[in-house]
Amino acid sequence: MVSTLVILTLGCAFEENLPEADISGTVIVPAAAATRLLPSGETVEDPRFIGPIYLGAFSGIDDVSFGYPHPAMGPIVTGDEPGNTFPYGGTSVGRFDYACYQELACKVVTGRFKDYADVLAYFKGLENPVVDDNGIEVTNASTFQQACYEYFYATSDEEMAFIGADQFKVNADGDYEASFTMAHTVMVEGMSVWGWMDAPLIDLANTSGNGAFSTCDTGAGREPTTYDESYFEGRVYSDALNTPSQYIYGGDWVASATEDTIVTLKEDAAGDMVPTNPTVRLDIGFGLEDAE
Repeated sequence: MVSTLVILTLGCAFEENLPEADISGTVIVPAAAATRLLPSGETVEDPRFIGPIYLGAFSGIDDVSFGYPHPAMGPIVTGDEPGNTFPYGGTSVGRFDYACYQELACKVVTGRFKDYADVLAYFKGLENPVVDDNGIEVTNASTFQQACYEYFYATSDEEMAFIGADQFKVNADGDYEASFTMAHTVMVEGMSVWGWMDAPLIDLANTSGNGAFSTCDTGAGREPTTYDESYFEGRVYSDALNTPSQYIYGGDWVASATEDTIVTLKEDAAGDMVPTNPTVRLDIGFGLEDAE
C-alpha cells in the first residue's frame, strides 16, 4: 500500500514542462452583427442574434486564400478540402446547450437568454415557435420549465446552462463585448488569435429552419433513448477550428487581423513573463449581400 501511494504521489508531481498558458482577452461584436431583418419585415437589434463565437490561437493569418482573413493552413491533402490550421488552442464565447425539446437541438446558445420566456419570444419572432416533442406549440414559460425539470431531473433553474445572465455588455461605441479565456493553450510568442461568429439562419420565406446554425452537427452529441426511440442532442463539429472555411457562410462575422490580436509576452508586477491580452474584433461581415 505504501509503495502504491508513493507512485501515485510522484505521478501527480511530474512536471511535463509544456509551454502552456491561459490566454485571456476580449471579443467585440459590432451592433450590425446583432441586427437582423425578421420575417415580419421589422429590422431588430438583439444580442440573441449573436451566435456562438469560435476563437483559436494560430501561427498566422492568411489574407489571400479566402474572401476574409483566415488562419494559415498546412498542406492541402485532398483537392476539395482546405488544409488543417493546427490551432494551438481554442475556446468559444457561448456554446450549444440542449434546451429540453428536440426541435431546439443546436438552436440555443448559452449566455444569450435570460429565462424560458426569453427563448419562447425569440423563436416566436423568427416565426418558428418552440414546439414540444408532440409538435404542440409551447406558449407558457412554466410549461417549458417543467419539461426541462423532467428531462434533466433538475430541481432549479440554476441547473439550466442555456438561461441566465447575458454574456455580452454594450460598450461606449454601442458594440457588444465579452471576455474569454483559452485555457491550456500552447504559448507561441507572436501567434494570432482569430475567430468568427456563426450567425443563426433567418429565412424570410421558409421559416421552419430559422434559428439553426451551420456549425451544428445534428447527428452527434448525447443520444438519449426513450423506449424504442432515440435522437441526438447535437454538438459543434469537432473540426470547426481546424477547417473553419467549411462552416463560414453568408451572414457570419469574421475577425480582422490586427496588432491587437497578436499574443506576446510581457513582464507583470511580480517580474514573471505572462501573455498579453488580445482584443478580437469581429468586424468583417462575410457575404452579407447573400445572407437574406
